[in-house]
Amino acid sequence: MAPISLALKGEQYANELWRYKNAQGPERQHFRMGLAAVLWRFLTAHETCISSSCAVPRFGTVTTVPSTSGRTDHPLRAMAASMVGPTRDRYQDLLTPAPDAAALGRTVSPARYTSVGLWGDNILLIDDTWTTGNHAQSASAALKAAGAGSVAILVLGRHLNTSYGDTAAHVEQARLRHFSWDTCALRSWTHG
Repeated sequence: MAPISLALKGEQYANELWRYKNAQGPERQHFRMGLAAVLWRFLTAHETCISSSCAVPRFGTVTTVPSTSGRTDHPLRAMAASMVGPTRDRYQDLLTPAPDAAALGRTVSPARYTSVGLWGDNILLIDDTWTTGNHAQSASAALKAAGAGSVAILVLGRHLNTSYGDTAAHVEQARLRHFSWDTCALRSWTHG
């Protein structure tokens, strides 16, 4: 799993990840365009880092984690399928939520989703927010059960609540590093 950024509860990026799905009208489009630009920029700089980390030459197929809440027009799917250049031509709808997917709660289960048959394809699986990881991990397990080769999970935001456990200390350490698009979560050096 590779996060593009931390999404701290109550702060700007977490707010944008909520609003791109839940705002209305031009405001919703504003947030979708912004997040699409973040995804595009990150993939341009770091998709090869992810594939290298997975020991594969590239990801031939890109898909997204579908909603289990009944949302049929998930904006992340629209972003990856049509708005983001590096994913547009490789995007495929591979996963379908099981009828009882929502009832699984916070359990990781390959039964949460079904996947079309895959024959060793390397998949880049994109999700918007990683909180517990149960949806993305369940989707990854379903893809592997359907015959995928490597599956890498890329999330737009790793959701953190600083009032939980020792999260605040980890966040303070993260704040000491200066942001740069050339800094990768998978490589310990700057590149670009």
